[in-house]
Amino acid sequence: MKDTWESEGSWEEDLAAAGVAPTRQRRSREMRDRLIGTSLEIARRIPFEQISVLDLCQATGCSTGAFYARFPDKNTLFRAVMVASAAQSGPLLEKLVREAPFDRILPILIEAQVRRFREHEDFYRAVLRVSLECSDAWTPFRRNGQRLGQVYLDRLRGEPHIDPARISEKHVRFAFQSMYAMLNSSVMNRPGPFDIDSPEFPRLMEESMSMMIGCLPESALPAARN
Repeated sequence: MKDTWESEGSWEEDLAAAGVAPTRQRRSREMRDRLIGTSLEIARRIPFEQISVLDLCQATGCSTGAFYARFPDKNTLFRAVMVASAAQSGPLLEKLVREAPFDRILPILIEAQVRRFREHEDFYRAVLRVSLECSDAWTPFRRNGQRLGQVYLDRLRGEPHIDPARISEKHVRFAFQSMYAMLNSSVMNRPGPFDIDSPEFPRLMEESMSMMIGCLPESALPAARN
């Protein structure tokens, strides 16, 4: 995970935007990143409001003084955890879109996304609550979604069986925006009748995105796999 953070060019800038105190020494940065990484692992298993600063420090192997030297409070740490989650997931999802067989990109991507949100539903619900209070906290995830849409556009434009004139950038970008909107809404307020746990949910999301994109060959449509 740490390697992923170090390869993410906006890591330090995003932490600063989250309110994390700047660090100039390597050892101090390493302790900061250990606290963030341990907290991310815990937050994916346990609601963050149930975890104390002392619990986090004990799990990391540091003092509370070391914690408060880097984070003014636990809420700031959680915003840093959000940054870490985005820094980890963004490159993984982009790699999936770049490397999956073209006709399988959407089902593989959607399966991965739905699995992440199902397995860490409490975590994403907490993330969304924070982003409602502070829209800037969502910036790393918003950037991920826009980058992912661009990677998919690159795959579309490189596909020889698709007429470039039929590719609509705004439709592709809206499809990816809608994917995240459906995932977020399903864990936040479960509008129904289909929610994140419904067996039909991934397939319906794929059908919706395919229709929005509008230029996929028949071999890449959900109906082709019936």
